[in-house]
Amino acid sequence: MKKSRRMQILVDLAQRKEDSAAQQLARDKAKVRHDMQKLEELREYAGQYESERNLLGLSPYLTTNYQHFVDRVQQAIVQQESAVGRSEQQADMSMRRWLQARSKTKSMDWLKEKNHKAELAIEEKQEQRQSDEFAMRRFLDNIR
Repeated sequence: MKKSRRMQILVDLAQRKEDSAAQQLARDKAKVRHDMQKLEELREYAGQYESERNLLGLSPYLTTNYQHFVDRVQQAIVQQESAVGRSEQQADMSMRRWLQARSKTKSMDWLKEKNHKAELAIEEKQEQRQSDEFAMRRFLDNIR
């Protein structure tokens, strides 16, 4: 088996790893978008309740309960901000893994092409040598 054919097996393996890393990156980016959307929804929700509290004119007891509720929403926002941060870190790691896998695939492919070109050059030299030998034999046969 030619070296370029053996290299193709390695290129295919590297490509599968790159594809897997790309799929993970897509999933992680989707999670970041989802987490950010949830965070934005929570912020809007908290803003609505904060503005409604001022309009309702609640009794002191209800105002306290209402404030506890708003505080819990604010805690949920803080937790969601942390979730977004973790998702972004995971997406960054996935991006680095994908870039490394892509670099490896490109390197392997370049090496395979280099070997293939070298093999072609050797084949061309052999064909040229055979052609020259054949021409020399015909020439010598015609002289005799």
